[in-house]
Amino acid sequence: MNIAAAYPWVLLLLVFCAVPIFAGDTAVVRYSTLTLIPDDIPSTIIAVFLRLARSASLALVVAGLSGPYLPEKEIERIGEGAQIVLLLDRSRSMDQPFGAQPFKNPLVTRGTEPKGTVARRLLSEFVADRRNDKYGMLVFSTQPIQVLSLTDKTEIIRAAIDAGNIGRGLSETNVGAGIIDAVKYFEGQPYTGSRVILLVSDGGARLNQATRIHIADLLQRYRVALYWVYIRSRNSPGLAAVSLEDRRDDIAPARVLNEYFETLETPYRVFDAEDPSALAAAIADVNELQSLPIRYIDIIPRRKITNWCYAAAMILIAMLIIVDRTEIRRW
Repeated sequence: MNIAAAYPWVLLLLVFCAVPIFAGDTAVVRYSTLTLIPDDIPSTIIAVFLRLARSASLALVVAGLSGPYLPEKEIERIGEGAQIVLLLDRSRSMDQPFGAQPFKNPLVTRGTEPKGTVARRLLSEFVADRRNDKYGMLVFSTQPIQVLSLTDKTEIIRAAIDAGNIGRGLSETNVGAGIIDAVKYFEGQPYTGSRVILLVSDGGARLNQATRIHIADLLQRYRVALYWVYIRSRNSPGLAAVSLEDRRDDIAPARVLNEYFETLETPYRVFDAEDPSALAAAIADVNELQSLPIRYIDIIPRRKITNWCYAAAMILIAMLIIVDRTEIRRW
């Protein structure tokens, strides 16, 4: 067992803990003549033990003052899950309600949950149900923002998801930059199982040819699957084009983006969600798709053992006090 100290210089005081071992007995029992006292081997053993106990109690106090702790360590675990990077759209349109929700007056949308709020709640439940996965998180609008690197701590990722409900988003949606930054989460990471980018967005983007080639190359190089949960806005067409006119990117850029994703050589799935129930069903489908064996490293944080030192010292000191109170001082 490896034990480290936060203040190792305090351990220099341990040399003074040997003083009780070599110090003479302070208690003196007066008797007429020592020759009448027989040799008492048990008493001699007890006296030596008490000296060692005094020295040990001082050593434990000094050790506690040095701030001892067990260093963090890595444990390899095997479970079922994936390495998932959550890529959340933080544009202004995500603050609007779902496209399929009915309104008597289309201009009045008060009292309805925004798409971003519903998506974050369902993603938080998704993370809570899959505790063997490792998660990373980015949000994007004009530019991607890294929120959390890959971690298997469920409470941390859920807190990061919930924290994004504050404030309003920006007007632009830069999907290409978001995907590129999401793939980079896997740089330098050992390939131990399924890798997924879960894109949650309500809009498309016009990607130039260089960006398309770059995204395809990164996804293939790091063997990453892309899942897109497309949250439809009001008056937005679906992803299925019914005519050549519908394929124009100025009419439905999401369709063009979906058609590009379908040309990728890496796994790709799209889920068209037009209301909260469809979004819940889409995330449930993702939960079923990625449950493969995964090997991951669990980091156990450092643990302080200062209180254990103080507790052991108090036990020894209490025992010494009891012995002192019961000691015979005169006959």
